[in-house]
Amino acid sequence: MVVLGSMLHVATGVTAAAGPAANTEYVNVSATSSFSFVPSSFTVEPGATVHLAVTQLANGINHTFTLNSVRNATIPSGDSESQLYTYFHAHPPLVNLTLGTTAGKVFTKTFTAPAVGTYQFICIVHFADGMEGTMTVSTTPPSSSSTTPVSPLELGLGLGITAVVVAAVVVVVLVRRHPREPEPRGRSRRDRR
Repeated sequence: MVVLGSMLHVATGVTAAAGPAANTEYVNVSATSSFSFVPSSFTVEPGATVHLAVTQLANGINHTFTLNSVRNATIPSGDSESQLYTYFHAHPPLVNLTLGTTAGKVFTKTFTAPAVGTYQFICIVHFADGMEGTMTVSTTPPSSSSTTPVSPLELGLGLGITAVVVAAVVVVVLVRRHPREPEPRGRSRRDRR
C-alpha cells in the first residue's frame, strides 16, 4: 500500500512478463466537453507497442490525458490538482498529454504496454468532475460489442440458405448452357396439338 498526501494507492507485487511476440495496438480516445473520455476504457496486451491518439473535442476547455504508471491503483476523486501533480511527480505517468483548448487537435504518444493489471487515466484539470478511465492490460483479448456469438441454429440456418442460393445459381448456369432445342420452323403452336 502506498499513501501519498491524501491519496491511497493499492498495488499488488505481482509482475507479469510480456508474451513472446509483442504486437502493435492502435487506440483512439476523445476528450469531450461533457468532461468524459470516449471510450472510457480500453484493453491492450502486455508488451504491446501502443500507438495512442487522443482527440480534443472540447472547444475552449483545457483537458489533459494522464495515464498512471502505478498498476491497480485508484486515485481518490477528492484529490486536488496540486495533489495530483505531486503524485505524478513522484510516479511519472506512462502518458502525460496537455490537450489545450482547440477542438479538433489530435495528440499522439507511443508507449510499451506495462505488466498485466489496470491503469487509471485521468484529466488532471477535471478529475473532480469524474473525467477518468481505465486501461486494462491483459493477455485475454477483449470481447467486442460488434462480434456476437452465433448459435448452432443460426449457423445451420445461414448454411442452409447459402446452400439453397448456391443450388439456384447452379441451376441457372446449367439452364443457360443447355438451351432448349429450337422449334422447327413453319409449325405454329396450334399445329403441334
